[in-house]
Amino acid sequence: MTNFFYRNRHKLILVIFLALILFTLTSCRMDSGSWNNKPYTTYKAEWVDLWNGGSGFWNTLWGWPINLISYPIAWMCSGIGKGLGNSFFWGIFFTTLIVRTLAWPIYSKQNGMSLKMQLMQPEMAKVQRKYGNRKDPQSQRAMQMEMMKLYKKYKVNPLGCFGTMFLQFPIFMSMYEVVQRINATTTTVVDGAVNVTVAGKFALLNTKVFGFFELNTSFFEATAVKDKIFAVVVALIFGGLQILQQKLSSRPPKYQKQHPNANSAQQNQQQKQMKTMMLVMNIMFVFMCLNSTSLAIYWLIGAVYQIFQSFIGRKINEYQYYKTQQKNNI
Repeated sequence: MTNFFYRNRHKLILVIFLALILFTLTSCRMDSGSWNNKPYTTYKAEWVDLWNGGSGFWNTLWGWPINLISYPIAWMCSGIGKGLGNSFFWGIFFTTLIVRTLAWPIYSKQNGMSLKMQLMQPEMAKVQRKYGNRKDPQSQRAMQMEMMKLYKKYKVNPLGCFGTMFLQFPIFMSMYEVVQRINATTTTVVDGAVNVTVAGKFALLNTKVFGFFELNTSFFEATAVKDKIFAVVVALIFGGLQILQQKLSSRPPKYQKQHPNANSAQQNQQQKQMKTMMLVMNIMFVFMCLNSTSLAIYWLIGAVYQIFQSFIGRKINEYQYYKTQQKNNI
């Protein structure tokens, strides 16, 4: 069982991360059943509702880190976009790259933890083979004791990877909120008759992609056929990249020695359930992309960057792996 979770740790982390995002999008920071889509005004205004406790438990739990980061990211996105023709697309594009790059140290910490787990894998497998056929409580406790000694030897926290995941979560959710709110508007009534639509402080009014496709819409709201087709294409490409990233993240590195073990029926069932869960989540994310083309573009850019990040991370791990092996004579 322990070996199963180790071999599938990347998938488990990804499943938990995606589930957390889906849960948050459907339940947290909601006001009257919808996401916070108010336009940006002042930094102080971002905290008023949170201080008043008017948005419930989930807003209080996740609201403060998102409020802390969202406004500065919106300011940066607006500055970049206005410097490039008041473009919403280029604002999202470069801000996503900057935010992802700034969050790279958190990813690197998780990557370093993964490398240590790979280095200790041969010793873990040895312990598991030692107690493989001994199911009595005393033997199981002895195995856990030896496992804990290995974690201590390699300075590995078994739950450390989940800590880095939760550190990344507010950053990416803040970027999500920026994409959703930066071009939001409010409608006011003047003298009981005239409706005035007011854009937010950081609005980027050029919402075309390459001057052709509308970004500030969705598949269901777009009136032009080309915009509907664009929304579908972006959503499908994002879904494909998600599947690719999941396969890449779960594939063991070439330098890691594999110890083929026959999976039990329970482990095979768990793997099938995990694959089904990831497929369902991918389908849900594709439908969410169809509800917002700008959100789909943000996720698409992020997915491409994540694949690039994973590739670089694997190369760094490969170098550090052989270097550590040589240093410690492993």
